[in-house]
Order: sequence, then C-alpha cells, then structure tokens
Amino acid sequence: MKKRLRPLPVRVRLALSLLLLVLSFFLVWFCTGWAWPTRELAYRALETAYGFGPGEIVAQGEVTFEEGYSNRYTNRPSAWMIGRSGDFFAAAVLEQTPGPLWRRSTPLYYSFQVPPPTEETPLAATLLAQADGPSRLFDGQWLNGDTEYLWAICALDPAIVRVELTMNYTYRLVVGDGYSDPMESDPVTAQAQPVAEGVWLARVRLPDPLEGRSGGYSANHSLRGYDAAGALVYDSGLS
Repeated sequence: MKKRLRPLPVRVRLALSLLLLVLSFFLVWFCTGWAWPTRELAYRALETAYGFGPGEIVAQGEVTFEEGYSNRYTNRPSAWMIGRSGDFFAAAVLEQTPGPLWRRSTPLYYSFQVPPPTEETPLAATLLAQADGPSRLFDGQWLNGDTEYLWAICALDPAIVRVELTMNYTYRLVVGDGYSDPMESDPVTAQAQPVAEGVWLARVRLPDPLEGRSGGYSANHSLRGYDAAGALVYDSGLS
C-alpha cells in the first residue's frame, strides 16, 4: 500500500490520511451508539433529534442510589439533565460509555419531552430512573427488595412552591387457574426537592407488593402542589 501511495502528491496523501481519520472517527462513534465527548453535547443532540429548543439546561446531576441498590438499566455512570424552552420542558438520562463519551440511556420508555404543564394540569412528571434493592430473607424465603423511583417534576404555575409525589401498586395474585381481583398497596408519599425554578426531583421507595407470591403489578403515581401558605393548588389523583 505504501508503495502505491508514494508516487502520489503530498497533498493527495494528506487528504487520503485525513479521510481515513474521519472514517475511523465515525466508525468509533457508530460503535459507541452515537456518543458525544460531553453530556451537554449529547443532550443538544437529543434536542435536535426531537425538534426541541434550543433550550436552556436548567438543572443536571448524577443518577445515584443508596448503597446496595442497582440501577435497573445500566451499571455505568449516568446523569440526568432537565432543559426548558419557553413553556416546555425536556428530560434526558445519559450514560457514560467506556471512555469519556456520553450517550442516551438505553430504556425505550424514557421520553425526552416532558408532558407540558397546562392550566388544568399545572404539574407534569417523567420517570428518570429506577433501582432494585437487595433481596431480603423473610420466614425462610428470599423476597424481592424495594424498588426506588427517581422522578423529575415540572411546573409553570409560580404559585406552586412545594410538591409531593405519591406512588403505590395495583396488583393481582395468582389464585388457582386465574388471578385475584385488583388490589392496591399502601401509598408512599415523598416530598420533592427543588433543583431549579419550576423543577423538582422526587425519590419514592416501594416494597414488593407480592411478597414472594405469584402475580403481577403496575405502578401508579399522583402529584400534589401547594402554595407558600400551604394551601393545596393541584391534586392529580393516582393514575
């Protein structure tokens, strides 16, 4: 190959070398899932992909859970980012690939644009991440651990200064050849923590409603917003 390139002019050889370098870069980029050198650039790429903004990144931080809890979808360092463009919000969960590159986290249910708050529904929430706690031994049986949910909550109503998020499970048990009637687990409420104007984070930890029994369940959540005097401004009800 070198013998074939040697007769070529220096400029041509430099151009070919540059082209090979660019192609190598795109090959690495493709193999890492279209990753970017910083999480800010990865977030901006999502803005472009979803036709959002360009907006302002109003809050960001690391996705962390208590020791013993494992992120259900990745074991790599990950971060959350919240953006705003006018009256619209966006949320991204990014994970670090091997090396200094960042890309969108893999779960397909993660949406980028948060459902927009309105006058009728002034609070909107999106699930950022969830983690599984360690199993526990009870009465000689290993039971699933708690599940912790990390939510981002957004609001446009300046009257809302405090936010609560409540979760529970609707579950059915296997009974004979079928399932029991739907049952509700006890609700758990968390006080959301403000991270930017009109943006809160909430963590809710729920125990496994099946307690080692066979069945299935789905998660419900509700939002409540309060004004500075403590009066309830909005209650979404469990859904």
